[in-house]
Amino acid sequence: MARPWKKQWPYVGKRGAKSYRVGFRDHDGVQRTRAFPSARSANEWMDAYISAERRGPDSLRRFLLDLDAKEANDSQSGQTIGQAIQLYFAFNAPDTQDGLAGSTFRTYRHVASRHLLGVQGMSAGKPTPIARYAAEFASQPAVAFNGPTAPRTLREAMKEAKVGPSARAHTWRVLSAVLSWAASSQVVPEIETNGCLLANERVSNRRKSMRASGGAAPGRRSGAAVSGWALSPTSVELIRAQLLSEANGGSPTLVAQRDAIVVSLQFGLALRNQEVFGLRWSSFVDQHRARITEVLGWHALDSRGKTEKATGRTARVPLLLEEDLQAWRALLRRHGFSTRGVDFVIPGNIAGAGNGVIEEVTGACHMSNNQACQWRSRYFKPAVEVLAEGRAEMADLATATPYSLRRGGVSARLRGENAQSVAEQCGTSLEMLSRHYSYEIDDFAESRPQSLDAQWRCARAVALKERSGEPPMDCAA
Repeated sequence: MARPWKKQWPYVGKRGAKSYRVGFRDHDGVQRTRAFPSARSANEWMDAYISAERRGPDSLRRFLLDLDAKEANDSQSGQTIGQAIQLYFAFNAPDTQDGLAGSTFRTYRHVASRHLLGVQGMSAGKPTPIARYAAEFASQPAVAFNGPTAPRTLREAMKEAKVGPSARAHTWRVLSAVLSWAASSQVVPEIETNGCLLANERVSNRRKSMRASGGAAPGRRSGAAVSGWALSPTSVELIRAQLLSEANGGSPTLVAQRDAIVVSLQFGLALRNQEVFGLRWSSFVDQHRARITEVLGWHALDSRGKTEKATGRTARVPLLLEEDLQAWRALLRRHGFSTRGVDFVIPGNIAGAGNGVIEEVTGACHMSNNQACQWRSRYFKPAVEVLAEGRAEMADLATATPYSLRRGGVSARLRGENAQSVAEQCGTSLEMLSRHYSYEIDDFAESRPQSLDAQWRCARAVALKERSGEPPMDCAA
């Protein structure tokens, strides 16, 4: 006699929600799994299964098919997955208790609008076609996502529509977050478990693809490709020098000096993009440490960062960055800018009095989200493109982004500091360090351990020599 068996008893989700999973064989002998919200309901179903199985295959078939029919009937009056997704964003907005961080919320909502809800977008001022697979997906009953079939169907539909692997991965992540939330709340009673977790087979055979192409695993770079993905100290200094040289004659403008200090801050403290523009002078709690407490959100500053460890952490300040900040603060004062403790290290009104966002309580002015987003395209990208076009060995710099400064900063720290300490200072985990940040940058691949400050000072000396036309020096010694 075939009997059901307990598989995960209980399964505990990230938010503490419990479900009870039962394995069984259907009337065709195929092994399947069902999840139940309580041990009692699971045991009752197991008893009913045993009774039906004892009466023979036909009885078991009727039992399982009747159960499927009941779920289908219930779903006709239940919520759709599209409605569940809308509820997820309503209950997890940044201004709600325990809501998502502002940047995460915007990213998730953008992905869901395009790939899960079939909302029409805009490109170059013109409406883009609605993704057919997304519109069909949003109308499906929410109850169908207690199993793996519906999520798998979406994944295959996106492949057929030739949606790229990155977009598919982001969509899967958002759908899984929605289902986990729904399963742990009472807002969407139709969803009792996360069907994405049941469809846990790998999307692709990475080992096979690596053998065929000889490439490295996604998320890691090797060889020359590292130069644009995780910026070396030398690349950082060349970018700074390029930013400072773009002034029209004479000394660099205040805007150029601002751009250079933004690069120094993001690399020296290994900051995320939104963390740079939330720094105040009071963030530097003493001469050698900085405390990350605020990030630039969609409309205003936010005390919650991208991850749980993003805000509230303390990072060591390299001595070279301390010197840069002292010079920058003095420069701001000479130009009439306030540098109180509550004032921002990067004022939002440097380019003009009408720019930036002024805090009502303190009167301090920080960059708006729009200014921060445009900084990459208006200032950072042109600088790296000039370097990439001018030197063949730096061609990969054309792909660099401001986040490449963070990756490079973390990687440089790992060459002279304990990995656990680096993870805590940079607001990440040891797993993420291994997967995304520990890179062998050519300049330091075979050298002895060096502090970030030592690497950086040597790189600045290299950049100065190159700009002056002197013979290059070696920082790897």
